Amino acid sequence: MSRMVLLLAGAVLCALPLSAQEVWREGHNIGGLTLYEGNRAEASLGGSFTSGGFRLPSEAASLWQTGAQARTESHYKDLLFVGAFSFDVRHGKDMMGSMFTLPGYYPIDVLEFTPGPKTRQTYGLGGGMALKTGSRWIPGFTLQFQGINYSKRKDLRHTTYRQELQFSPSIFYNGDRWKAGAALILDKNSEFIQAEQIGTATAETYLAFLDKGKRYGILEAWDGGGIHLADPGVDRLAVNQLFWGLMAQVSLEERLFGEVEYSHSAGHVGEKGYTWYRFPGEDMKGKALWNISGKKGVHTLGADVSWSIIHNFESVIDRVTTGGVTVPAEYAGNHIYEKRTLTAGTSYGYESGAGWGLSALASVNLERDLGTYMFPYLNYDASTVVNLALAGHGNLGPFTLEGGVSFRQEVDEDHDIIDSDEEEDGVLTFPSRLDYWWDAEEEYSDISLLGVYLNLRYNFMINRKFAFFVEAGCSLSHAFGVILLPGSNRQSTHLTFGYNF
Repeated sequence: MSRMVLLLAGAVLCALPLSAQEVWREGHNIGGLTLYEGNRAEASLGGSFTSGGFRLPSEAASLWQTGAQARTESHYKDLLFVGAFSFDVRHGKDMMGSMFTLPGYYPIDVLEFTPGPKTRQTYGLGGGMALKTGSRWIPGFTLQFQGINYSKRKDLRHTTYRQELQFSPSIFYNGDRWKAGAALILDKNSEFIQAEQIGTATAETYLAFLDKGKRYGILEAWDGGGIHLADPGVDRLAVNQLFWGLMAQVSLEERLFGEVEYSHSAGHVGEKGYTWYRFPGEDMKGKALWNISGKKGVHTLGADVSWSIIHNFESVIDRVTTGGVTVPAEYAGNHIYEKRTLTAGTSYGYESGAGWGLSALASVNLERDLGTYMFPYLNYDASTVVNLALAGHGNLGPFTLEGGVSFRQEVDEDHDIIDSDEEEDGVLTFPSRLDYWWDAEEEYSDISLLGVYLNLRYNFMINRKFAFFVEAGCSLSHAFGVILLPGSNRQSTHLTFGYNF
């Protein structure tokens, strides 16, 4: 397969991973890649099997996955091209729970409760180009598309479609020592769920749960008016989200690199005039790298920080009929949910000139959730989690060995519910919650967790011309003190064949 075919096919935009010393590969400005030389491409085909009881309720008891991907980077006198494509299929056993392709991505969710097989197909197309104009200013852009089809063929059946489109025009300044860049962020994603029931359910009513945050919401028949899967005139639950923002980068030769990013998002649930929820948000990210050259290798110090906030407003909607025509009328919006997340981390890496390397990572994640679903009740949840990781890699002749260990520990939590049963408040019931589901997810997120992984790659040549590799690996995780989840362990094993050209 030629490099030009890959460029035309495109895919999930990603420059090929090289040495951490090439600092502009750590950023999101394609113009920075013009600093480096060498055409390269890689194609691979592989599969994996995942099993074990330590899993979220929406995850599969066992999962098979197979897929193919290819990516390339090509340098010419006046142009730089990058491109890739990918496709994978996943089949899960005994799945239920979230109908969305990425559970937890949006501030709402829809759950179903009939265990059965689910299939998900993911495909990506994308690429990018930078123009070498002969001056210090280098314009460029990246474009990426990804689609996901997700289906269940056992009642309650559903089909979910997701699309993501990202476009980022950029400019890069190539100075003698200092280099800088800037890029716009334009990102749109959408997803919709279509549910159906085949035949007549005689002794069973298929229930669904509309989650408004923290597993508070509405539990009723899947085609009921509160779930929004089968509203009159609207036969699906649709979600749309748009991001726009700006990022900037700066570096001092290959020693120092920094990048900052800010984006604002606006999302809504519903269509055809029925906007059930609106969820605006903000994201900020920053990273810094410092390369220190030694006698036999390069030390790299890194720091990352990210902050985000998302709100959810539930609309007050009525159907108004005038002259025999019914149209939606939106009167107001109630602020029912807010989530804040702060993550900060530091890292160290060493790359030896002999081909081996070590790395270490430490990070702290703080999450704060506030739910105000029904006056006067308020639910507050907070947690602080520490993550530690060590990894290393090295060459053993034609073999490359890579392995690592990680540990997660919750160090602080704060769960508080403020309520009132006073009659003058006008509220006689508590907001409904799926307690058993929430408790299991909280255990998964907060429990102490140890993980290890090991990958072995064999590189070989055919006819002294074609460079192939085969890689096998396994990752294991063990949770301490599991009570509610089906088990304490989870494993994933993979096998990949690839070709470098």
